[in-house]
Amino acid sequence: MKNSILSWSHQSTLRLRNRLARWVGGCVHCGASGRASDFSPRLCQQCADGLTGRSAYRCQSCAVVLTTNDAQCLSCLQSPPPVRYTFAFADYHGALQHLILNYKFHHMLQAAPALGDALQSTLLPYVSAHAPDLMMPVPQFNALTHQRGFVPLNHVLKQIVWARGQPSPLLAFDASIRLHHAALQVSSSPEQRRKQIKGAFAVTRDLTGQRVLLIDDVYTTGATLHELASVCLAAGAKSVDALVLARARRVK
Repeated sequence: MKNSILSWSHQSTLRLRNRLARWVGGCVHCGASGRASDFSPRLCQQCADGLTGRSAYRCQSCAVVLTTNDAQCLSCLQSPPPVRYTFAFADYHGALQHLILNYKFHHMLQAAPALGDALQSTLLPYVSAHAPDLMMPVPQFNALTHQRGFVPLNHVLKQIVWARGQPSPLLAFDASIRLHHAALQVSSSPEQRRKQIKGAFAVTRDLTGQRVLLIDDVYTTGATLHELASVCLAAGAKSVDALVLARARRVK
């Protein structure tokens, strides 16, 4: 009973802060109206300073934080993944984890612009440097879309301001489909995730010779991105990279 009361009190506080941020234009995480962060006017600098991993040295293949100057972690060297490069905005921790979880599972829709700003700060430099032919968001299963009422990742991507204010012609929301969704993977073990995601995706177009960028919100074990990357390569893609908002914290 005590935990329920604390949970209700915490959620009430979050709702109050969210409304305050929406009304006065303050931080969507803490409600403060102080100095804006370097990447988003919707997040204050104090909350942004608490984000970890933004400048971390990462494995080029799986984006895990490295403590050495090697290009790849030992796991990726021993078993090269189907994804060539993976980029992450920050660690899945603190304010970023709070925003993603509440946005996806508690309809904290006012977090979408801040998450879009975070994604944009990593995505636009990638596009400029690597010039992908196609950007493919990881698709959501239709039944889950009906349950949630929207596609969280797609809504975040629509917040991004591209050149001339127009949507990027490279961004293809319908380039792949989700065939099944065995279980919510957030509570699954790495081995369970790999089994759950097997055969979960199909692409809807010929990818012959194309450089594909997959986009997702969170990279935990890589099972989802690796499965979709394998499908893209089987459809003829020349290379597959990945870019995520947050990378689960593991240091190698």
